[in-house]
Amino acid sequence: MTFTEAALVVLRREGRPMRAKEIANKAIELGLLSHVGKTPVQTMSARLSAMVAKGRGKGDFVRVEPGVFALSDSARARPAPAAPETVPDAAPESVAPARKKKRRRRKRKAEEQPAEAPVEAPSPPSEPRKAKKESHERKKARPRSEQRAQKPKDPRPAAEKPAKLPRASGEEREIPDVAEEILRSETRPVPPRRLAKLVFPTGATSEEILEAFLAADGAEREARGLRPRFVRHRGGWALAEREVSAEIVGLERQVAEAAQRLEKLSEKQVLRRLRSLPFDGFVRVVAMYLTRAGFGSATPVDRGGEGEVHLSVRDRRRRGRFRTAVVVRRGRGAEPIGEEAVTGLRGALHQYGATSAMIVTDGVFTDGARRDADVPNLSPVALVDGETLSTEMVRLGIGVLVRAARLVGLDEDLFSGLGAK
Repeated sequence: MTFTEAALVVLRREGRPMRAKEIANKAIELGLLSHVGKTPVQTMSARLSAMVAKGRGKGDFVRVEPGVFALSDSARARPAPAAPETVPDAAPESVAPARKKKRRRRKRKAEEQPAEAPVEAPSPPSEPRKAKKESHERKKARPRSEQRAQKPKDPRPAAEKPAKLPRASGEEREIPDVAEEILRSETRPVPPRRLAKLVFPTGATSEEILEAFLAADGAEREARGLRPRFVRHRGGWALAEREVSAEIVGLERQVAEAAQRLEKLSEKQVLRRLRSLPFDGFVRVVAMYLTRAGFGSATPVDRGGEGEVHLSVRDRRRRGRFRTAVVVRRGRGAEPIGEEAVTGLRGALHQYGATSAMIVTDGVFTDGARRDADVPNLSPVALVDGETLSTEMVRLGIGVLVRAARLVGLDEDLFSGLGAK
C-alpha cells in the first residue's frame, strides 16, 4: 500500500486531523505500507503536501494547519473499500446447480448447431519455416557451455552499465532512497556524474542537485541523532554504514528506536498531566504553546462562559498583520466539542478582529466538528485536541526535559581529508 493509500486508511480510522508524523507511525504500526524507507515521516509529509497542492481543495486531503492533515469532504463521504469476502466451505455445493445448468445449456446449444465440415489434414510446413525449426533443434542439441560462449556480451564497461532499480509497488520513491538502493548494488564508491545518471535516467537533473539532496538528507538525520546514510570520498559517493562494523550500525539503530519509543511515552505522560491541571494552570500551558508556535501578543475578548478563555492573538508567522481567534476550553470530564462551537466561532471572528480561528482543549472533538472545520472556502478553524497538544508540547520542549546522551562515532570527514583510506 502506498503512503497516500495508507494515509486514507489511517485518517478514516482515526476520524480526526493528524500530523504527518502520527499518520506515518500509525501506518507502520498497522503494517499498511508496502515500502517504509529510511525517512517515512518525511515521505508521508511530502506525499500529503503534494496531494493537497495538486487537489486544490478538491482532492482526498486538506491541510488543517502547517503539518496537520485531514480527509476532505469528498473522501470522507466516499465509502471505504470493502474487504474481499472469503468463500465458505459450503460454496462448491451451493454453486454446483448453477454449473450443471450452464453445462446443460452448452450441451443443448452444441446439439442444435449444424454438423461441422470435416477437418482437412494440416498442410506440410513451408521450406523457410521447416529450416527455422531444424536450426532451433540443432541449437538445443548443443552443450550449454557452447550456448553461453556464443551469447553476445555487453560491450560497455562495468562502470557505464545502468544499475537495476527495484520497484516499490508503484510508490514514487525519494531521491536519497533511490541513491541508497543503487549504492547497495555497488562494491566501490560511485562517481557523482554516474550516480546522477542512474538516479535520474532522463538526464533532467544535474549532479549538483543530487549532491544537495544527499547532503540535506545527512543533515536531517544528524539533527535527529542518526548516522548519515552517505559519505563522500574522492572516488564518489558510498554508504556510510560500510565504513563501520555491523555491530555499531545495529547499536545506533537500537538507540534511535528506543528514543522514539521514549518520545511516545512522554507524550502520554504529558497528556495525563495536562488533564490533571486546574483551569488557570492549563491556560498558562496553552499560552506557552502559542508563544513557541509562533504567535505574538494576545488580547482578551469578553466572550464565552465559565471554563473558557477567549483571546485575539497576533500571528507572528505572517509578519503580525493578521490575528487569530483562540478559544481555550477545558474538556476534562465534559462532552466532546461539537460542530456548534466551530460554527459559532467562525461566525464571530469580527469580534476578535481575526481572519482565522483555533480551539485548544485537553479533550476531544466530534467528527462533525472536524468536518465543519475543514469546509473549503471558509475561514480556517484549527482544532487542537489533547493528543495533538501533548505531541506539540513534546516537539517544542514544553513540559519535558530533553537530555542528550553522549554517542561517540568516528569522524569520517576528518580522516578522509587527511588522506586516510
